[in-house]
Amino acid sequence: MTEGDRASCLSTDERLANEALRALMAHVVNGDRGASRRLFAKVMPLLSAFYEGQVQAGRIRPEQVEYLVHGAFKALLDNPADDNPGQPFRAWLLDIARATLLHHLHANAVVPLLNPPDILWAI
Repeated sequence: MTEGDRASCLSTDERLANEALRALMAHVVNGDRGASRRLFAKVMPLLSAFYEGQVQAGRIRPEQVEYLVHGAFKALLDNPADDNPGQPFRAWLLDIARATLLHHLHANAVVPLLNPPDILWAI
């Protein structure tokens, strides 16, 4: 994560509220390609920070972060109906990031996926 990404992840100045992110997602669902780029720009620092934490924990390698960020964003775009308006958008995004991580670890035989809920909350 670059210093600029780290600053934008920690700073609340440019960070959109959950409702604004959800509204931006609605524009994406309605086919606004510009909204997709804007949404990616807004969620990328949060996803990067999540996966950088996984690097620091030794679960993934630094070179896997970008791949996982893009995978989580694709999963977000592929499953807009899974959004629960009662749940904060960022919480939903991090659930997707966690599921993407678990899928990656399982697909690469890093973690045996015997009991997904226990593993999910251990991460």
